Amino acid sequence: MMMKKQSKIIIVVVVLLIIAASTFVFIENSISKKELEVNSKYYTGFVSRVQKLDDTLSQTSELSSNINVEQMFDVYTSIILVNDRLTLLKENSKNSPELNVLINDFLIFRDEYGYLVRDQLKGKHADSEILIKVAEQVKLFLNNLPKEYKNSKEFLDQFSKASEHIKPLLHLNF
Repeated sequence: MMMKKQSKIIIVVVVLLIIAASTFVFIENSISKKELEVNSKYYTGFVSRVQKLDDTLSQTSELSSNINVEQMFDVYTSIILVNDRLTLLKENSKNSPELNVLINDFLIFRDEYGYLVRDQLKGKHADSEILIKVAEQVKLFLNNLPKEYKNSKEFLDQFSKASEHIKPLLHLNF
């Protein structure tokens, strides 16, 4: 009789532990799913801004022999907006180390391109080779970015590899 009572208590405790563990796993999975969804939206916004930058650069490189200040300023503005999207992505994801490096690289790139815009304002014509290099590197960056956000090592590796295409843009002014 005592053995049956202990067995019933053990069964009840085990059932309660299973229910508690299942509830914990369910809550953890729903939180992870929500985080992935939010990060995915921010990543999609970031990729969209990079596509806009690529489009803007494509328009200016088609007219590379006759680039005006407005076109260069449009590119400069697009670079700033890409950086803003990167910052939003960083603030809302856990992949900060990789994003910190890319944010820093885009800040340097923004400053370098800003000097080109300033020179254009002063009447010095922008070197078309530099502008073509910028367009090519941004295109490579965009083409190598992961298509969608995933919380995985493969995503981070592909993202880091794509980020390497921004490095050559850190020294535009020779």
